Amino acid sequence: MRKEILIQIFLIILVLMILIFIYQKYFKEELNDSVIINKNEIIKTEDNLINIEYESIDSEGRRYIITAETGNFKKEKSELIFMTNVNAKIFLLDGSIIYVSSLNAEYNTLFYNTKFYKEVKMRFLEHHIFCENLNIFFNKNLIEAFNNLNYKNLDIIMLADKIEIDLLTKNSKIYNFDENKIIIKNRILDGNN
Repeated sequence: MRKEILIQIFLIILVLMILIFIYQKYFKEELNDSVIINKNEIIKTEDNLINIEYESIDSEGRRYIITAETGNFKKEKSELIFMTNVNAKIFLLDGSIIYVSSLNAEYNTLFYNTKFYKEVKMRFLEHHIFCENLNIFFNKNLIEAFNNLNYKNLDIIMLADKIEIDLLTKNSKIYNFDENKIIIKNRILDGNN
């Protein structure tokens, strides 16, 4: 008799666990935002300085991780975090990764858009961008880099005013506002690395 009761209790607990799992996986209401936060780590101190790591996945399925040595937020604009010594990774759907680093950044915790500034470096496959400003707009699927822009890949070195990269198609547009400033060098012919 006791053995039958124990088996029944075990089966009831097992069924409840399966129902909870199914509810959590398929029926629990998801965020209405186009971006789902997976992980946020914030360690606060008295003066609003924080060590931070944010990880999110957007509606396209791209994963974005941004970390900073320190950050600061203001009470009147608490959705903006002003970061120092920043590193970020964007994991694209094809498995490639965009790496970004800078001395400073402004991260929006609501829309996950980020404005990197001061000694910005971006690397994507064999493409390298060095500039003073780089903005990532997830809502527009766009990266824009400008101010002292230097682009390098395996074949060329180019100085330009601005470059825009579509995160979906990976197509880029290069802008030069002063035609006299266009400088493109073939790395192989010039012998520069």
